[in-house]
Amino acid sequence: MTTLYVLDIPEFDDLVRVARDTGYGIRSAGDYVEVTADGPLVLARDAVGARPAIWFAALTGGYSGRLIHLDEDELRLDEG
Repeated sequence: MTTLYVLDIPEFDDLVRVARDTGYGIRSAGDYVEVTADGPLVLARDAVGARPAIWFAALTGGYSGRLIHLDEDELRLDEG
């Protein structure tokens, strides 16, 4: 399982919404939102609509798995 933890703050609401709409699991985990996938977890910045600073801060809550790709357009995690 691949997991991304994002701070439960308004700046990440759109990321969580896009992840939910994509079919990823979403649950509250204290001060974080846990986004889970059974395989790769892929998010596109244009779909999320995040400014670069918020986009790159998405990893500050941590993740479980392997970071495959992160640039100004895409975040891709996969099982470790």
